[in-house]
Amino acid sequence: MTERGIGRFGLGRRHVLAGAAAGAGLSAMGARAALAQAAGPWAQAPRSKVDKVNFVVWTYGDIYTQIARRFESDWGVKVESTISSFNDHPTKLTTMFAAGEKVDVSQSSPFSFPNFIEQGLVEPIDGLPGADEYIKDFTPFTKQVATYKGKTMGLPYFSAIWVWNYNEELLEKAKLQKAFTSYEEFTEHCVKAKKDGVCRYPVMWVAGVGLEQLPGTWYQMTWNRGGRFFDAQGNHMLGAGSIARETLKWWANTFDKGLDISDPESLKVQFTQSAKAFGAGQNLYRGPNHHYGLNIANDPAQSPKAGKIKVHGSPGDGKTIGVTHVYFLSSATRDKEWAWKLLQYLGGRSKDGNLTQAYSLAKDAMLGSGFQSVMNSPQLRQSWSPWGDVDAILKMWNNAAYIGEVCSSVYQPWHFPWTDQLNIEVQKCLTGQISADVCCDNLIKGINEAKRKI
Repeated sequence: MTERGIGRFGLGRRHVLAGAAAGAGLSAMGARAALAQAAGPWAQAPRSKVDKVNFVVWTYGDIYTQIARRFESDWGVKVESTISSFNDHPTKLTTMFAAGEKVDVSQSSPFSFPNFIEQGLVEPIDGLPGADEYIKDFTPFTKQVATYKGKTMGLPYFSAIWVWNYNEELLEKAKLQKAFTSYEEFTEHCVKAKKDGVCRYPVMWVAGVGLEQLPGTWYQMTWNRGGRFFDAQGNHMLGAGSIARETLKWWANTFDKGLDISDPESLKVQFTQSAKAFGAGQNLYRGPNHHYGLNIANDPAQSPKAGKIKVHGSPGDGKTIGVTHVYFLSSATRDKEWAWKLLQYLGGRSKDGNLTQAYSLAKDAMLGSGFQSVMNSPQLRQSWSPWGDVDAILKMWNNAAYIGEVCSSVYQPWHFPWTDQLNIEVQKCLTGQISADVCCDNLIKGINEAKRKI
């Protein structure tokens, strides 16, 4: 652009030079910030020497191969890994610990974490080099999961919130102006879509057995309707007339042959499988489920309806739930300083000072971060935008409560066995084998039984 052209917009040579100087100043500031970041404690080699370190994790793509390779390149220390399925991970970890094997770093869902801590598997990170900076950047979910009896017990793996999805193409085909705004309207939409032949089963639920799959669907809808599963004193809220019980009655009715709007495949699928099934375009609604399913349902390589799957908030005031999974420092480390270094590669900063894995997971899999700086970053917005409405998702994020507020039993050692019973009883209810009343009564009895067995 010529100087004359610049003048048309009120900019003369002095303005341009001043702007260039300011830009250079900002660049210099950015360079200094980058140098300061790279010079942080994460960039300093431990004083001790080790020939290897290891982590015990559950499988997720090839991220652990990448992390190990990067750590070995940066520090010249070999990384060994033990990788099992999500469901097998807790047993594998505790077995290794009981056998006296060395474990430097591991990971946990929030449902296992209190148990791991009580069993002495977890080492606090407070006071370790750079830990304070991480803790200041924790999101509310992460603080609730990682803080136990006043001590910080880990760094974030990823975070997620529960959202709804709808198929824009089927919504238009059903001649519906917009997605549902109440549960009554949800039912009306589904009945209309079924009656008009738009789809055989209008709704795909996440109702497959798991720690946060089927249970999470029930937790979320109960919370959204103003209820919870346990009060502040730990007493159950599953009795007659409770919101949790009435929510289950409503949910079971969607599977009933009289209404018959729920896809029976819902009972077999967890988050990822349900996203793939929904991407086939046979259902109008899906949810409530983890937000990152959009990266599958709107991926042209995996979904015939990519671009047609939209994110949608919960009815009423939009209350929803969220969760953070964590990485932690094992109490069975071979060397605490090197274990802390490895932990940061999984849940914190790599040698260059970047939150490498947090940004990689946001970019590659639409996973949320346990760090507020990542959630507020333009990089996250850019990464998520091909899959969904980022503003809408972040608005829902800010209206989400940690799952432990809804079901505080996650902090108790009996939550695991009780959840096993919950999965069985609720699936019986959804398939019409028992009523919602019988289901909840059985779960109330199960709380005391689970407590006695611990």
